[in-house]
Amino acid sequence: MSKNKKIPYDRRTMRSFAVSCVFAYEFVIREKRAAALVSPPKPDKIKRSTDTIAISKPVGKGIKRHTTMTRFEYEEKYKDVLDMLREEAPEEQKAADDDKFSTEDLIQNVLSVKLEDEGGEDIVFADLPDYKEYLYPVVNGVIENIDEIDAAITRNLKNWVLDRVNRQDLAVLRVAVFEMLKFSNVVPMKIAINEAVELAKTNEEKSGTFVNGVLAGIAKELPQEV
Repeated sequence: MSKNKKIPYDRRTMRSFAVSCVFAYEFVIREKRAAALVSPPKPDKIKRSTDTIAISKPVGKGIKRHTTMTRFEYEEKYKDVLDMLREEAPEEQKAADDDKFSTEDLIQNVLSVKLEDEGGEDIVFADLPDYKEYLYPVVNGVIENIDEIDAAITRNLKNWVLDRVNRQDLAVLRVAVFEMLKFSNVVPMKIAINEAVELAKTNEEKSGTFVNGVLAGIAKELPQEV
C-alpha cells in the first residue's frame, strides 16, 4: 500500500497541515525582517571584537527595544544575515530570495518532519488528495497576502499587538482569515471560523475563545454570505 494512503486526508487534517506550514513560514518572515534590520558596520568602524554595538528593534506602537552586544557576539548572532548582505546588493539578494523560496518545498519539508513517524520523508505531498484544490492554494495564498491578512487580524485585536500573539494561534488565524478573504468560494466563512476555533482549542481552550473573537470581528467587516 502506498504510504500516501496511511493518513486520513479529510479537510480538517489538511487544514492542520496548512497551519503547520504557515507556522513554519513565520521563521522565513523573521529571517527577512532580520535582514532588513541588520546593517553591517562600515569597514572603517570595525576595530576589536570586544567593541560594543547598539541594536534597535521595533516592538510595536512606535516603541523600539535597545540592546547592546560585543562585536564578536554581533558577528556570531547575525553571521548568515551579514554574509548575505556583504556578498550581494539588495536588488540582487531580493531576486535570489524569490528564486530560492518555494511553497512546494516548504510544504514538503514541513510535512515530512510532521509525519516522520508515518514515513513522511517518503511521501510526495503534491500527490495527496486536496493538495492542488486546498493545501497548496491556502499556504501559498497566506504567503502572498500576508500583509493584508495581518492587517485584518491587527484591526481586531483588543488591547494586544500582533507580535505578542501566540505563534500557533497566529498560524490558525492566518489560514482562517485567508479562507474568509480570498477562499470563501471553496470554504464557506462559517466553516472557516468553526474549524479554526476547534483547531485552536487543541492548543489551549482559551486559544479557541481568542481565535473566535478575532475572526468574529473580521466577519463583521465582510459581506455576509447568503
